[in-house]
Amino acid sequence: MQRFKSLLIVFIFFTFCGSIYADITSDYKNAKKDLLYIEKSKNVSRESYILTAEKFYEIYSKYPKSSLADDALYLCAKTYLKSYERFKNVNDLNSALKYFRLLAANYKSRWAADAYYQAAYIYYIKKDYMSSKYMIKKLKSKYPRSSVIKKANILLAKIENDTSKNKVTKKTSYKNTNNSSKYVKKTNKVLIEGIRYWSNKDYTRIVIDLNEEAKFEKHWLKENKKLNLPPRLFVDIFDSDVSKKIPNTIDVKDGLISRIRWGKFKDNVIRVVLDTISVDDFTVFQLTNPARIVIDVSSKGGLKSYVVKNIDDKSNYNDTLASVFGLKIKTIVIDPGHGGKDPGCNYYGLKEKDIVLDIALYLRDLLKSKTNLKVLLTRDRDIFIPLEERTAFANKHKADIFVSIHVNASRNKMAKGVETYVLNVTKDKSALEVAAFENQATEKSLSDLQGILKDIMLNSKLEESLLLAKDVQDNLVSNLKSVNLGVKQAPFYVLVGARMPSILIETGFLSNKYEAKKFADKNYRAKIAEGIYNGLIAYIKKYNGN
Repeated sequence: MQRFKSLLIVFIFFTFCGSIYADITSDYKNAKKDLLYIEKSKNVSRESYILTAEKFYEIYSKYPKSSLADDALYLCAKTYLKSYERFKNVNDLNSALKYFRLLAANYKSRWAADAYYQAAYIYYIKKDYMSSKYMIKKLKSKYPRSSVIKKANILLAKIENDTSKNKVTKKTSYKNTNNSSKYVKKTNKVLIEGIRYWSNKDYTRIVIDLNEEAKFEKHWLKENKKLNLPPRLFVDIFDSDVSKKIPNTIDVKDGLISRIRWGKFKDNVIRVVLDTISVDDFTVFQLTNPARIVIDVSSKGGLKSYVVKNIDDKSNYNDTLASVFGLKIKTIVIDPGHGGKDPGCNYYGLKEKDIVLDIALYLRDLLKSKTNLKVLLTRDRDIFIPLEERTAFANKHKADIFVSIHVNASRNKMAKGVETYVLNVTKDKSALEVAAFENQATEKSLSDLQGILKDIMLNSKLEESLLLAKDVQDNLVSNLKSVNLGVKQAPFYVLVGARMPSILIETGFLSNKYEAKKFADKNYRAKIAEGIYNGLIAYIKKYNGN
């Protein structure tokens, strides 16, 4: 009898799986038919392409572990690319890039190999040659025998040709070759006022506080066994001096960095040296208002991996993204924007820093009472915390999600609605205005930051952040019955260097008298927290396999 029950269970299981597989196959074939039809049709709208692309995406998102998942994701991206080629809408090009990158990062197949090439091609169209070359490099290292290598080499030759032409035609100007900020020689020395750091065994952020912007260069030296010298990362700060209160040596001993030390390298050049233990990756960039140089170092263990080694199991098509990506979300960091001496926007007797703290506290209580997640706040009272400390806090505690909460403002007093941001470069003027305010930055420093981001965004969790942002945006808008301004991308200091999916939420416009009246109500603030909570849970359920 027991054997009969076992056989019956097996029979039901395979019948169920077979039924699901038949559904996937049918949906996939229908979507391919739609794509073939619109490709042949002379009179077809851009919306037809988008609808078809979304059909492919739905197959991937519902059944990410099926044998057709990567095929569907590839055709989703390809459909957006075809739409761009036909209608020249840059949004389609960006969507194609997003889905090609998602495929390349999370699958290992012939489609993934071609996705690297297609991403490189799109970056080439966008004239982002550095990112294009990076994608080609990844393609060659991961798929050295792929048939698309030949096309990639042709594309690489085009990039080199275009780059050499630009070098000839552009007027020469002084520029630091080590990605430091633009620099005009000053008569007074830059003063190094302090050195701070946050660390765990996989990640360390060091901040060098300055009294004004500086020219700097970064260098990496390999271990010298003969001289008994460890690997070193050092930063030369030109025309500078050091405050007497900073010790010559700061012991760190966190597993990555043994110590930080400084000394005069040449006349007017201060060299800050990091004696490393097991550093595999580093980023150095300068921020303004106030001026500081930020150094992020990490080991391979410090970068959470969402990459799928192999996806060929056809036994369970209802597996969510979590089981595919091997991800379990355990820790969330909530960041109430502004605080202390920084009030944020201020209208009708209300201050942004107070509103967002209330929302964050409500959200923390919701998460703690209804889940087993570890929930941390960057601040739980009215204190000032520099932007770079907030991300460092999340990295130090190995957070799985970082959520920064803000309230918007606009010169247009009628502006209203909710928008959610992820970190990226952008040309969108309204998005840059929001970022400039939240960054307390000038147009020049924001431009510098966009240049910095091109160097570091390829290692960010952009795809995961976009998925998180969409879930939070949709649920927040639904809960508030508010205007949906959508998911956007912009360069925010507070998100730079985050090693987990990270978003910044603008929960409404305090500059709008009608919305300000709502913000004054504690119940409305709680309602905002509920909307964010619902979005986080929707994302977590996908990724934790619930």
